Amino acid sequence: MVDKTKVGFEFPAYTMRVEEAKIAEFAAAIALKDNTNEINPIYCDAEAAKKAGYRGIPVPPTFMTSFFFLTGGLKEIIRTLNIDLGRLLHSEEEYEYLGQIYAGDVITRKMRVVDIYERGKKDRGGRFVNVTVLETEVINQQGKLVGKVRSTMVER
Repeated sequence: MVDKTKVGFEFPAYTMRVEEAKIAEFAAAIALKDNTNEINPIYCDAEAAKKAGYRGIPVPPTFMTSFFFLTGGLKEIIRTLNIDLGRLLHSEEEYEYLGQIYAGDVITRKMRVVDIYERGKKDRGGRFVNVTVLETEVINQQGKLVGKVRSTMVER
């Protein structure tokens, strides 16, 4: 049963430094996924990044997802929201880019539950598909909101 009382729940804020090695790992994973096996040098070489117009090594566009996982997010989410990990699917991710994130930045993520609802018909066990929507704000060391991530998870 979906616990709709968790809508509005705010998870504890978590702060972390964005490491160059994590950016390079993420860029490598993207290159492998895309079968290009080529990492854009701006994600692992400060000089290449500066030549491309950045002040340092930037994060790849979908890197903000890692703040969700690197901060104990999934484990905390499934425990807090009583989600069955064996039935969990990641459904959708939306990004809003409000500023650039660079290696060395200190990022604070603030995550909250913005919606929980049931969808579809009941399964053989009498359960609906449960949908949970989380919104994460990504704030840099100057207190500037540099991004938002909206994550939709489905518990089938």
